[in-house]
Amino acid sequence: MSAATNYELNDAATFGPSFLTSEEAALLASARAGDPEAFECLVMPHWEALLRVTQRILRNREDAEDAVQTAFLDAFRNLNGFHGRSRFSSWLTRIAMNAALMRVRVSRRKRETSIDEVAEAGGAQSKFHPVETRPNPEQQYLSNEGRDLLAKGLKKLRPLDVEILHLRSVQELSAKETARILELPVGRVKSRLHRARIKLAHHVQSIVTRKRHRGSVRN
Repeated sequence: MSAATNYELNDAATFGPSFLTSEEAALLASARAGDPEAFECLVMPHWEALLRVTQRILRNREDAEDAVQTAFLDAFRNLNGFHGRSRFSSWLTRIAMNAALMRVRVSRRKRETSIDEVAEAGGAQSKFHPVETRPNPEQQYLSNEGRDLLAKGLKKLRPLDVEILHLRSVQELSAKETARILELPVGRVKSRLHRARIKLAHHVQSIVTRKRHRGSVRN
């Protein structure tokens, strides 16, 4: 699955009218027609911002640069999936973040494989005893229920608020970095984040209350 695939639906969400400038729209049309120079003009102004975002995730400049290059390739392959309902910079940033997170997951799998190889090499004499960290069925159920509640609560928020929550709370970007990515004033990012958290907590609590009420009625 490409790094862009997960975000095509996000871009299709209703953000209002097209956020593209006339220059971006012209470059996008040329890039879709196969003009590599137009695509370069479209994405290169965002290079530094994307590098900061990916480096924050990967903690390594070389890996971050590779992630940005991967993001550019994925964006080029999926230009038809961008419909202008979000800023092009936001769409591109989400692809770059996903590319960086994919590198994190691949790196984690390699480390786990390396640990397995060490254990096998040691055989019966190995003193390496990994601790079982997977949740038990009850913990897994509670975790899944929590994610379900959170997903339902997020659906009741505006797309921009969801995006701000994701960048600040999940990716742990600063308010300034989030504002730069979304092209918003820092003060607006902070105020919307505060209101979004309150609304999310309210929606989740309402869902929990309704579930408990239905359960008591059935009983």
